[in-house]
Amino acid sequence: MGLVQDFADAFNRRDVDALLACFTAEASYVDGFYGRHAGAAALRAMFERMFREGRDYRWTMDAVVEAPDRAMAEWTFSYVVSDAIPRSAGRPIRFRGTSVFEVARGRVAAYREYFDTGQALLQLGFAPDALARVLARKLEGR
Repeated sequence: MGLVQDFADAFNRRDVDALLACFTAEASYVDGFYGRHAGAAALRAMFERMFREGRDYRWTMDAVVEAPDRAMAEWTFSYVVSDAIPRSAGRPIRFRGTSVFEVARGRVAAYREYFDTGQALLQLGFAPDALARVLARKLEGR
């Protein structure tokens, strides 16, 4: 099993320690919802927040290409929004995306993902005007 699958398995188990073991101590992680985080403490806080705000996670790596210094994956991601997000609680969310893993010393040094944010936000119940504001900020780089 490779690093990408180890990452997905740890995520699906909601095992923050195992997730952090996939990353270097100074790793960066750019998440489509939560933004950029760097370093083990920031990654821990981000993963813990994710697991508070969702349940029944399923991150399936549909296609993976791995090399010693980089990996890429196409995936399907699904979860149910928890009560921690009252406006969206109980909503099932599912979307597809792609990730890039930059690897150093057998661990992830930098992670970034790409998916249709608009599709995900619509499933979360964002009204069209709120969706437009969020997407406009993304275009502006905020």
